[in-house]
Amino acid sequence: MQLPAIDGWLSLALALAALALSVLALARTRALEFAPEVLAGDVILPRASRLAGEVRLLLPLQFSNGGHADGIVEWVALRLTVDGDTQHSILLTPVAEVDMQRFIQAKRTLDAENTIEPFSAFPLEGKRSLAKFVLFDVAERPRAAPLELRPGRYGFELFMKSTATRHPRLERTFEHSLESRQIEDFRNDATVYLINYQITLPGVRRELASVEWLPRAPRA
Repeated sequence: MQLPAIDGWLSLALALAALALSVLALARTRALEFAPEVLAGDVILPRASRLAGEVRLLLPLQFSNGGHADGIVEWVALRLTVDGDTQHSILLTPVAEVDMQRFIQAKRTLDAENTIEPFSAFPLEGKRSLAKFVLFDVAERPRAAPLELRPGRYGFELFMKSTATRHPRLERTFEHSLESRQIEDFRNDATVYLINYQITLPGVRRELASVEWLPRAPRA
């Protein structure tokens, strides 16, 4: 009379063992995958003197691979929405990678010595991180109208496509407020920094540890 109960417990034990093996196999598979992600939050408006007043956005990005397998980061893109007006969101694409040390030596002005064009796909090894400074411009230039600055709340959505995914994936969202004073500074040929002090970019900061490239966080 106890055989059905024993069979029930045995079936349950086998099912739990199979589930545990499945979870273990899944975790092991994911550990061996190419698992890229990108950290972002700061935005730089480089001096406009060499750009004839055009607005381009320079973003410090930190790419990291949580998996053990190597892979390729194929491209990134940025969608900008001002004051929540999604009907007029602007798509920006990467046009160059900037050598930040030379950029600072050139008094924060973009030139042929510190700008590597075009921005292209790059490999990312397993369990490694890589800092890049990527310059974005409005997509489909020169047909599209250039980006124009106005005071408001600027929302950023950063997308990434890699060999780990079939489609682009939204990686980060962040927001900055742009004031009239900052726009005037930019028009007067000053570099403007929009800094998210809540997000740390350890790889970026480590790469430029000897250079004061961003203003310090305000003291509490």
